[in-house]
Amino acid sequence: MVNIKIENLDFAYNGSLVLNKIFDEIKKGEFTALVGPNGSGKSTLLRCLDKILLPKNGSIYLNGKNFKEIDRKILAKSIAYVPQSEDEVFQSNVFDTILMGRKPHISWMPTNDDLEITAKVIEKLDLSEFSMKYLNQLSGGQRQRVYIARALAQQPKILFLDEPTANLDLRHQLEVLDILKNLTKKGISVVVAIHDLNLALQFCEKIVMLKDGKIFAKGGKEIITSKIVENLYGVKVKIINEDERFFIIPEKTQ
Repeated sequence: MVNIKIENLDFAYNGSLVLNKIFDEIKKGEFTALVGPNGSGKSTLLRCLDKILLPKNGSIYLNGKNFKEIDRKILAKSIAYVPQSEDEVFQSNVFDTILMGRKPHISWMPTNDDLEITAKVIEKLDLSEFSMKYLNQLSGGQRQRVYIARALAQQPKILFLDEPTANLDLRHQLEVLDILKNLTKKGISVVVAIHDLNLALQFCEKIVMLKDGKIFAKGGKEIITSKIVENLYGVKVKIINEDERFFIIPEKTQ
């Protein structure tokens, strides 16, 4: 079942084309990695898919309905987005920040269910000891986990994350990606923009490669070849396949 369909999508900043004729589908319960060099259009594509940015041309459909016909608040009941960073750190504590993820579902005041969902997400992301601390008292990695938790509290059907592991230590990188992988087993679609190809290969079943605003290649692990990775990044690599697990080792720039 297709959750999102993207057709002939273009986006431009100040007349400069950043996304060029993007076609793709996001299926229910699929874990997708967006990979590619800096400036390839990964973050811009995620913002278009969350309706933060409006495409220059083309269409996006959610379960067959055009994004243009869906109110932003209604869309928030299905889609959650976690940016790579937030420019402003609000003066609120961790619990209240995560509770904000329930906003699309709250008509007036939070219910006991909203509070319980928030508490469970805090526990799942190992944030209990920080729950009453203010965001400006946390490290960048701790704040990143809070923003991910806020998105999970939203209980979306589709979750977009821009570099969710960028500020996390190795343990929390694996924990977060494992949580996201488990969400897909419950039918939630997850799309992450990520730089670490090895983590992408470990957790994601679909890889979409972007270069110069275009889809360079997409598919499963079968598209991971030395030639494709070298042409995508301009770096010589060695690929090791051990027990059906791929490891990419960069060797030198071309």
